[in-house]
Parts: sequence; C-alpha cells; structure tokens
Amino acid sequence: MLTEGILWNSSARIELNDYSDDKQTGEYITKGNVTEQGIIKFFMNDMGGRGCIDFKKDLTEDRVLCVVPFTSTRKRGSIVVRYPDLEGTDQEVRVYCKGAPDMLFPDTSKVVCNDGTVQSVDDSTKVPDSLLNGDAEGAEDTHMGIYNRTVKKFADQAYRTILVAFKDMSMGDYETLKSEHNDFATDEDRNVLETDLTGLGIFGLQDPLRPTIVKSIEACRKAGITVVMCTGDNIDTAIAISKNAGIITQQEC
Repeated sequence: MLTEGILWNSSARIELNDYSDDKQTGEYITKGNVTEQGIIKFFMNDMGGRGCIDFKKDLTEDRVLCVVPFTSTRKRGSIVVRYPDLEGTDQEVRVYCKGAPDMLFPDTSKVVCNDGTVQSVDDSTKVPDSLLNGDAEGAEDTHMGIYNRTVKKFADQAYRTILVAFKDMSMGDYETLKSEHNDFATDEDRNVLETDLTGLGIFGLQDPLRPTIVKSIEACRKAGITVVMCTGDNIDTAIAISKNAGIITQQEC
C-alpha cells in the first residue's frame, strides 16, 4: 500500500539514464518534483528502477478515476483509483493522499499499525523506544501522539516530513460524492475525497545545504545584512535548517 501510495500518486518519473549528466551513474534516474524524487529513490533502492517502472504499469488509465494535483496552498495531492477485482465491495475505490502532516492530520481518523490492524488515532499504544525522548520507560501515547512525535523527531534533524494516507469506499459512494460536489470540478469540491483518512506512514527527507551556504550567511552577518528564510516547512524543520545554515543561533531559538 505504501508503494502504491507513492508510485501511483506522484508526478515524478523514472527514466533510463542517457548519461548526459556525469553525476548520474545509475542505469535509471528520477526526474520531476524533487521531493517526490527523494521518496521514489527509497523504493528504487529496494525494488530497482525497472521494478518500480513495472509496478507502476499496473495502474492503467482506465483505473484512474480522479487526480487532485499537489498545490503549495493545499500542501497535499491525491489520486483516486479503482480495483476491478473488488467490484461491488466497499474497497472498490481507493483514495491515495500524501502531503504535509500538519495539513493532513486534522483529516486523519485512523492509522494502520505495524501488525496490519487499523485503529483510531485516539487509541492508546506503547511509545517505541526511539521516540521516548526522555519519557519514562514504557510510556503510552495515542497513535496520533506517536505520529506527532515522529514528525518532531524528523523536524529536529532538519528533515521534511510527508504523510501517506488512504481512504476506501464503494463505487456507489464515490459516485454519490461526485454528484453532490459539483463533479469534483474545483479543489474545494475535491476536498471531500481527502477526509476520514487512514494514515499509512511518514517519510522523512532532507535537502542537504549547499557547501557555500554557511560561509555566505556568515559573510552577510559581518556585512550587517539580516538574512531571513521564507519556507512552507514545519516550524521545527525550519528552525533546524536555520541553525544548520547559521541564520539563527541556539540562543536565538
């Protein structure tokens, strides 16, 4: 499901390398949205470029019911697909959605646990050791609390986070939603597809600073220039990047 939720719901693509770029030495390379490229490379490391391309071929045009493009305002993007072998069930239509956790958490009501069960985000569970962060051993939290802990841990390391989620419904329910919401003509109409989501997992991605950034920021400071970073990232991610770049100091946080 994670693989489908990324490879099917991405505008970035995988291509054979024409070796026009000396820095790209692999047989397959990624093109398009850089954030999506980063996540796709995660799957390429496991499945290989050819394997990812073959996997994506299973999503034929007749199975795609709707595409909701990512926008910087919504910070999310979705694809609605049909599973012909599940015709007549309440799992025939699936919405795959990915985006900024802070934008999707309010619309996420359930999570898939590591044993495959689906539970409410408000249910209690044991906090993994890696997320205890000084809490008492064996501490408990809600599933949403653990998602927030995960985002916080990634953000403190200057990682951007992407939540992958889904929603199942019958074809009848999908057609009813479509007719009641202006045939999904606008983003506002399509928002109804991205409610009552089930969280699958969170990816963390880091954009390494260019080698010259720190020295450039330092030169600006010495020249009396105040550097301001404008970003749509999570506030904790923005603070971590700012510290790494020398825009702010630990004392200024």
